[in-house]
Amino acid sequence: MRSAFLLAASFVLLVACGDDGAPPTGDAGGDAAMTSACPGPGCVISGTVTTCMMGYACTIPADGSTVQCGEGSTCVGMCGDSCNIECTGGATCEITTGNSTSSECDQSTCVITAGESASYDCTNGADCDVTAGAGSSLTCDGISTCDFVCTSTCSAQCLNESTCTIQCPSDEAPRSFDGEVSCE
Repeated sequence: MRSAFLLAASFVLLVACGDDGAPPTGDAGGDAAMTSACPGPGCVISGTVTTCMMGYACTIPADGSTVQCGEGSTCVGMCGDSCNIECTGGATCEITTGNSTSSECDQSTCVITAGESASYDCTNGADCDVTAGAGSSLTCDGISTCDFVCTSTCSAQCLNESTCTIQCPSDEAPRSFDGEVSCE
């Protein structure tokens, strides 16, 4: 009986808080994305996964462990330690993370500021600006454009016709590189 009540209450909340699935068109019928705090219309939180729906600009809370920002969406905010960021399909992400995080920017535009021991992959024509802490590894692949700033020791790879710069703590300005490079 109790589980039937909880199921019915959950359905009522879902209908009352949900949207029709269609992305908003902004004011006066324009193409601007609608801003949504999470949770809210266009931004779903399920357990520890935060998903920003197509056509929305979502403000990401700091307590999630996975952020999914897909086609036509914009994600801005923070994600704590051990967070996973998936920015794909033309999305735009501007996220600050904690330590031991994993980020993927695939065919998207990403600005990520990561803590220590971060793993970052920029692939398939993505445009990435990444600042990462000690022990981080950064990869730019598949005709992507990547600008890396390492605040301490890190390693980076620039592969398959990608265009890359890196700035180590000892560098006065970013420098271009191809292949593998390390900041000591």
